[in-house]
Formats: sequence, structure tokens, C-alpha cells
Amino acid sequence: MKSRINSEYKMTSSAATHANLFLSHLGLPLASIDQSVFRYADAPDFEMPEHSPIGGIFFKEQGFSITFCPPDFYHANDLLITQPPIITNVQLYAGESYYGHNRYEGELPFGISFSDMRDDVIGKLGPGVWQFPLVAPFRLERFDLPDRWILVKYADGNAGISVIQVGLKPKKAKATVLPRIVQPDIHALQARLTHRWDTVRADDRFTGIDLSGFSAPAAGEDCPHEIDALATHGVELYFRQSNATSTPEAVLSGARYIRKGLYWSSGFDGELPKGICFDDTPERVLQKVGVYPVTGKANTLSGYYVWNLPEFLLHVGFSVMEQRVNRVYIAAHSYYSQSLLDSPLLEQPT
Repeated sequence: MKSRINSEYKMTSSAATHANLFLSHLGLPLASIDQSVFRYADAPDFEMPEHSPIGGIFFKEQGFSITFCPPDFYHANDLLITQPPIITNVQLYAGESYYGHNRYEGELPFGISFSDMRDDVIGKLGPGVWQFPLVAPFRLERFDLPDRWILVKYADGNAGISVIQVGLKPKKAKATVLPRIVQPDIHALQARLTHRWDTVRADDRFTGIDLSGFSAPAAGEDCPHEIDALATHGVELYFRQSNATSTPEAVLSGARYIRKGLYWSSGFDGELPKGICFDDTPERVLQKVGVYPVTGKANTLSGYYVWNLPEFLLHVGFSVMEQRVNRVYIAAHSYYSQSLLDSPLLEQPT
């Protein structure tokens, strides 16, 4: 089937811009777009947020928005670090109130209509590769194409489609030209979970993580203490008051690994639980863990799954807009909030 999203861009008689212009420029520099187009955007900001290298621009009156980011981050390739930001995603709205987008009135990709039911969408795009939640009725469904993917957000009450998102497929990560950060990996973490902080400091696999400012908790203090090693090791370590002793004693309760480029993380190249990698799609994560998550949540921006595994609690956060893992959190049992397992519960397939 020939794609409709590469059709020639034309201004309408009302001078409103169409999303087709940006759809035909997926993967190309944002600067390749005629800058006069952005006069139709709502206060366009071409700067990246501090916590993330992904920017966004809203065309509320026209009913769509775009995202852009540096190609070295999106394609995980340090060799592209000098290249300008590229267009990575286009969202088409059937009208929504949160940001105030009108209904998009232009032609939708592949003959899709906002009034289509799920069976109609599958008839036009083929079977989806990822759905959320785990059982029907699904709220989100992704359909993969050779160089891009289409995410459909179904409207509540079986009322068609509320959002269509077209995203650029990230290229396979290139080997970094920088030294690889491989410790402390999941094996080091498991070996030291619930161990005293000074024992952790003495472990060679934690070398380079600064624990010099750490102090033991006072009597009766719960001691949630975070060691931020994102800039050097791509990980945060968490310590809490031991629940195995009545004396004040801080133990390693968990860790969170964060993908390179997010929250100033230098990235982590070592082994993560269940063989998870940061370039895994959500469905690949499900396959690797091998059992269904207990809870989870997802929208058109991001999502997460939580597993209550025999070894530890596992919380995997992923980007829906990029279809890959952003963060991996591991916590020793009895050292995490029960609310992580209580809501929102996911019904599991039978």
C-alpha cells in the first residue's frame, strides 16, 4: 500500500498549515522546514527542556503537534552529536481539551479516519505489535512500518480514535566512542541489596560512586537517602533504614538506571535485570521478563510496568513516543511503597 503521508505539502486557502509537511520531514532537521510555517504554532519554543532533550511545538488551531530532538540522542549515536535537531514525531488530534487542540481536518495517514473502530484500523494497517492494557478493550495500539510506526489512541466508549501518532523509528544504537559504563550491574546490585552502606562502598563494583557524604540514620529515622551517580555511572542508589535491626543502620534498598541523555545521565551499558536493554520496545520487555506485570500505566507520552518478582520488585518506565526503555528501577522486598503494586492493576490475559 502506498503511503499517503508523503503527499505534497500545500497551504490551504485559509493559510493553515497541514501536518503532512512535518510527516514528510520525519527524521530531517527541524531547520529544513520553512520557518514562516511556525507563525501558525502556539508560542513555539525551539529549546529543549532541562530534564530531557525532547522538545515539542503545538499547532492547536490546526489540531496537531510535533516533537523534535538531537539525532545523537534519538538514534543513540555519539557520532551525530554535532548534528541539528530532527523531527521525530507528529500527533494528530480528533479534538482534545487538555492542551486545547482543535480537530485535525487534514488527510490522515493510510486512509485512517477518526471514526474508525479497531477492526477498521487493523484492516488498513495490519495487526498491531503492542497494545495497552494487556487485554481488550485496548486504549493504545502500535503498528510498525519499515521506517516509522503509527500509534492509535482509541476513544473511550468505543467511539473511534482520539489521537493518531506517527513516530520515526530510532536506528539501532551505535557503539559509543566513550568508555563503557558496566558497573554496578544487576549482579552487583543483587549481591548488595539490604547490605550496609559501608559494605557497598567497599565493593569494587561500586568504585567511583561517591559515598563520602553518606551518614548513618539517627535512631527512629527511616533514612530515605539517594546517591546520585547519574553523571558518572548512569544510576541512582537508594538507602533506607534497615528493617532487620533495631539499631540505626542504613542498607542498600534499590537502584534506578536511567537512559543516557535523560536527567543528565551518562548512560549505563552493563547488564540490567532479565536482559533488558534501553533500546527495547515495551513488548520486548514483556517478552524478556516472561511473566505479566502486576500493575502498569501508559498514555501517548510514556508508560511503565511493575513486576513483583521473587528476587525483587522491578519497575520499567518506557517512552511511548520513542518506543524504548527510559529507566529501570529495582527494589528489595519490603523496601518500597506498597502503592506501587496496588494501582492501577492490570488484568492479565487468560
